Amino acid sequence: MSRLDEMADVSAEAFIANKDPIGCFLFDLEPNHLELKQRFFRSLVTSCSPRALRLASSERMEAISVWFPPGIGHHEDVEADPFRPEDFADPETFTRLEAVGRVITELTADIGNEPQWYLHLVAVGPEYMNHGIASRLLVSVLARAREEGFPCTLITQSAGNVHKYQHLGFRIVRDMPVPGSSEKFYAMRCD
Repeated sequence: MSRLDEMADVSAEAFIANKDPIGCFLFDLEPNHLELKQRFFRSLVTSCSPRALRLASSERMEAISVWFPPGIGHHEDVEADPFRPEDFADPETFTRLEAVGRVITELTADIGNEPQWYLHLVAVGPEYMNHGIASRLLVSVLARAREEGFPCTLITQSAGNVHKYQHLGFRIVRDMPVPGSSEKFYAMRCD
């Protein structure tokens, strides 16, 4: 198994075990929701540009992160959408997926336009949550960005994560609800 596949598996395991609210909103009404969530959360790692910076906390990969360095945006993604409407038993699933996609597209529209480090993803294995592993994984890139004079940006759908990112120096610059749900995404920035 390649390192990229291992990181994709960590992403899927972490988001599914932690009952990611967007994954639940998108797929919980599907009979094969676990398989769909696994495809979705794996694709968050595998679809990124080969130039994205993929980091692991250690060889055991208790936590992983994917960063877009300055100048890289989602326009460089490969196989960005792993789904087609016929993949779903519930026709509304694809509608929900499109709604989430529109929110993410709007909140990340400037990625790659302004020089910045963009945190695309951080995933922590469920048994390693709340041990500071993700913070330790992120601070090296935050320090590098400061040295280079670039801001760091991210989006998150978890209000709980907002507080964790604020502890690292991020602030909310915009929030946007997902139509048809109680979920909301937050765009954050650290200068």
